[in-house]
Order: sequence, then structure tokens, then C-alpha cells
Amino acid sequence: MTSLYLLITALMALALLGLLLRPGSVRPLTLWLFAALLPVLVAVTAALLSQQSAQAALVGFDPQVRNRGLGWRDAAGAENTATVALGGLDAACVVRASARGGTYRLSSSTLFVPRDVQLIGPWPSSAEAEALMVSGQQGCRRLSGKEN
Repeated sequence: MTSLYLLITALMALALLGLLLRPGSVRPLTLWLFAALLPVLVAVTAALLSQQSAQAALVGFDPQVRNRGLGWRDAAGAENTATVALGGLDAACVVRASARGGTYRLSSSTLFVPRDVQLIGPWPSSAEAEALMVSGQQGCRRLSGKEN
């Protein structure tokens, strides 16, 4: 289906280019419709391509609940570690949150993720985390950026 939209978009762009090269042979309304429809087709095609690449990135995704480790330094410089049992979707949320820090609402709890946390053990890849976000499967959200 994506290739069909890509083909239609390319044909529409060629038709618009042909109409612009010979402006005397077409009505202004037809030219306006072609020009207005082209960005819509490009947007739909881009969305379909991103969905397709997201599905390809999620082929090996493991949604099972596993123990996953977190490591970080506190304000005093001491190293801390914690083990949390998270499913694949919540783990992907933590992967995305690891660079930003803050408090996040996961599916079953609320978790504070320190800035620049080290992820230890079986975590989803950042490509899988982004693919889950693009496909709309990731349901976590940031509650605040402040440390508790």
C-alpha cells in the first residue's frame, strides 16, 4: 500500500510539473487542486513509510516482563543501582527517558528516571523505543522534569 501511495505521489508531482510547463492548456482550478493535493499525498506517504519502518524495527521486540537494572550517580557522587521488573513497553519508555530524566507514568506505576542513567541488562534498543512511539503503542507520559 505504501508503494502505491508513493507511486501516486510521484505521478501527481509529474502531472503538476507538466501542467506548470504548459499553463495555457489548463484551467486555474485544476492547477490549484493538483497543487493543493500534492502536500497531502506527500504527508500520507511519509506517514505510511514511517509506520512501515517502525513495524520492521519491532520484529524482534520482546514485550515480556523482565528484571532490568538501572545505575546512576546521586548528587554526592555515590553510585546507586536499582532493579525494576518492567514489561517491554515500560522498558522502552525508560530507554527514551534515560536522556531526559524526570518522573514518568508507566502502565503500572510511576518511576523517577535520573538524568543520564545507565541501563544495565536486557533493555529494548533505542530504535525499538522510537518505533513504539511512532506506531502509537507506547503509552507512558512524562509527569515532570523535576527531581523528587
